[in-house]
Amino acid sequence: MTKISDINTNIVQDVSGLYKQSSQEITDSFLTNLADQRSAGGYTNSGEMLKMASIPVVVCEQMLREGIDVYKAPVKDIIKWLRNNDMGHFLTTDKRI
Repeated sequence: MTKISDINTNIVQDVSGLYKQSSQEITDSFLTNLADQRSAGGYTNSGEMLKMASIPVVVCEQMLREGIDVYKAPVKDIIKWLRNNDMGHFLTTDKRI
């Protein structure tokens, strides 16, 4: 399985003060792996579970700042947010819930 890197967090200062900046490298191989999973229908290797998405932590943090908690929100809300924010490439299936 293709892994993505850990989050890098920096404290940045500008004229308005200090703020936290997070980044995470998302490799082409990770995105290719997700596209392959989507092409295969989104099921796990055992075929028993449908994997809906693989969302990097920095994206989960952005979603949380915008009111979507990926651990509590309905799957439909998560999928809608990803699609509305041009992040549909993190979805691993095209199936409707």
